Amino acid sequence: MSQREGIFRIGKKYNYLRWFVLVLLFPATVGIPFMIATDKQIYPDLNLLMICYLIASFLWMALLIEFGQKTLRIELYEDEFLVKKCWQKARHFPYQSILNYNEQPSRIEPFKELTIYLSTNWFIIRSNEFADYDYKKDQLTHYAQPDSYKKVVTLAERNRLRWAISGLALLILATITFGYLAHNPTDEKPARLKTVTDIVDQIRENRNKGNLNGFTLQLHRWPDFSFYVSRRDYTADIRSLKQTVAFRDSIILIVRESDYRKKLVGTEPLSFGDKYDNYKQIKVFGVNQGDWVHLRTDELVYEPTHTNPLQRSFLLSILLLFCWVGWVYIDRHEVLQPD
Repeated sequence: MSQREGIFRIGKKYNYLRWFVLVLLFPATVGIPFMIATDKQIYPDLNLLMICYLIASFLWMALLIEFGQKTLRIELYEDEFLVKKCWQKARHFPYQSILNYNEQPSRIEPFKELTIYLSTNWFIIRSNEFADYDYKKDQLTHYAQPDSYKKVVTLAERNRLRWAISGLALLILATITFGYLAHNPTDEKPARLKTVTDIVDQIRENRNKGNLNGFTLQLHRWPDFSFYVSRRDYTADIRSLKQTVAFRDSIILIVRESDYRKKLVGTEPLSFGDKYDNYKQIKVFGVNQGDWVHLRTDELVYEPTHTNPLQRSFLLSILLLFCWVGWVYIDRHEVLQPD
């Protein structure tokens, strides 16, 4: 092997880190939300699922951009070299195809970043990711001229990013559309309430960052439904409810009559929002058990609207604006055309 030849791969810790992030992020952003949205439910919670996937899509977009810049392998030969970038096949190039280069320090970590510009491609070498950085720099820039940093993409990279942005925009539009489909018209009349009596099997706390939001009760007769006592619906202190409710004993809950008819006994049809917006949860507005638990909301109870389509449209339109900005930003890059 001559002095110019050699095979260089990205450092193992960076390669392992890349795979660790992918392996960890996929179940966290795809599998776990799906399992939660479909767990013991006849109808999946599409509202939760679409919002989770929307957030996850922005994370995957960031990874697509970051990993797309990674150079994984460089092979130097006498008259040509090979470059393997993430998401791309390995390609051979003659040294004469290198037009110019730019080297600049990183703004975040203390390492150098060398950008090599070819007529049909480009790639980056970072001094913290590759050993013998100076040697590779000397070999690859021997016939090239230094230049200012330029924003470039290959045609395939631009198309890939455009498809990703388009898919993200379609998901945003689908989430906006869901908000209108799942919305139940506002009823100004208070909802009719009904009592249900059953054996309580379980009660657990619902907390967010240590703060108590409410309690979820499981009843023996309806194990597939979660009866939710929200702290916001009561002026009385409900923090001791878990300690005062007796398990395996009869309990009386006050729920909306519409929930009773639609979900518990099935005598009325479900709306689209009833099915696909947290179907298994039933709000509780009163709890009675023996002589020791007497709890009832002081607020008027109304029928659920499920979503606020106007508010959702406004907030998600901001995300659509980000998609448009991203599209324009990509279009401002110089496109390197293939041969």
